[in-house]
Amino acid sequence: MIENNICLLTDSYKITHHYFYPKGTQKIYSYLESRVGAEFNKTIFYGLQYIIKKYLEGKIVTQEKIDEADRLMQTHLGQGIFNREGWQFILDEYDGRLPIEINAVPEGTPVDVGNVLMTVENTDDECYWLPNYLESLLLQVWYPSTVATLSAEVKKLANFYLDVTGSSKDNLDFMLHDFGYRGATSTESSMLCGSAHLLSFSGTDTIPALTIPENYYNDSNVYGFSVQATEHSVMTSLGQDSEFDQVLNVIENAKDGILSMVIDSYDYRNFLTEASTKGTELNDAIMRFLDVETNKVVFRPDSGEPVSTTIDCLNILERGFGSRLTEKGYKVFDANIGLLWGDGLNYHKIRDILFAMKSNNWAGENIIFGMGGGLHSSVTRDTQRNAFKCSAQFRDGQWFDIFKNPLDSSKKSKTGRFKLVKEKNSFKTIPIDACGDNVLQTVFKNGELLIDEKFENIKSRTEQYSNYSSY
Repeated sequence: MIENNICLLTDSYKITHHYFYPKGTQKIYSYLESRVGAEFNKTIFYGLQYIIKKYLEGKIVTQEKIDEADRLMQTHLGQGIFNREGWQFILDEYDGRLPIEINAVPEGTPVDVGNVLMTVENTDDECYWLPNYLESLLLQVWYPSTVATLSAEVKKLANFYLDVTGSSKDNLDFMLHDFGYRGATSTESSMLCGSAHLLSFSGTDTIPALTIPENYYNDSNVYGFSVQATEHSVMTSLGQDSEFDQVLNVIENAKDGILSMVIDSYDYRNFLTEASTKGTELNDAIMRFLDVETNKVVFRPDSGEPVSTTIDCLNILERGFGSRLTEKGYKVFDANIGLLWGDGLNYHKIRDILFAMKSNNWAGENIIFGMGGGLHSSVTRDTQRNAFKCSAQFRDGQWFDIFKNPLDSSKKSKTGRFKLVKEKNSFKTIPIDACGDNVLQTVFKNGELLIDEKFENIKSRTEQYSNYSSY
């Protein structure tokens, strides 16, 4: 079968809708929003350019795709249901280019929930059925947008606790590291999610994400970086009785820079005590490694209750390596060491750890976080309550405003056609003919991508938000 057949990139029931719309329908106008009640009060819009370039740009309808879809839908749904005439019209009249106009907020922009993020409308009256046919594909922008939002909110949180504990911000861009490739649902999702994370942070082990800026966002710069690190297959190589022999082997063979070591293969308390006690062979090896000014050792407990284990580790390390106080009276390690927590994290657990550190007089700069499944696969479309709804239809030469208003009022949809305007630091959705400069830009029309952004510019918009630390 043909890969990425646009005729098939939809939900089954949408195949049937071309004959359900009222007679005389000429245009369908639909929009995307994050509904009120989302987990975070702003959504950072990201990923549409990727979707357009990969699935929508150029001549994407061919005779082979139409024939294949027709054959498959005859079996899947029944005879005469697939809209063969509609797709043939697009191929014959538009050379296989979609007669669709997409307007959207610039990617990387944080928009208050409850506002329009994107609108979709057909440009040819014969293709009134097409905007909502594309919903299934276009709405997948929820995923990179939600991950971009999550990472930005974690960065704001980190910013806040660095401020209140008088911490250095030299390592802020690396305070959340992407460990999620193995926990992603696919390599494609890991790339999208990983690149969304890079709008706020620079730490990642998801190498496929590094390809997105160059391949889809006109930017050959490398935006993600990592360090040398161990895993349990390395640390357990010589068995429990010879654990420290293997740790010494790791340290003595490490290259200059940052070395991250997982410490819970057997007993993290025993590991940290041995590592931080002066005069032990392990402590001597660590101190020799730290003789190079740019070197750093990061200890990674990988199991246990996150808050209590973090505080326990910090206290053990302090007894051996010592600490000093920031100008606001919070403890920072004397040696160039740190702690990495990367097990089972989400936004709320990171907040709990940082709050507990502050409550126990520890500065935020002592820790970095790693997030895998929590970043890649714990978010859903409902995290930011993303929805794609039709709000207006042009029929028999006249626009009709439509909406849904179920008993669950939180799912009431907007009515009419819109523009998005900026008012100071927030956004507002208003009728399309109202006064005000529209933030939504026409990014795609009749098969052509009209705005081709650089990743650098999108990242800059996001960082204006994520680097703001006030809560």
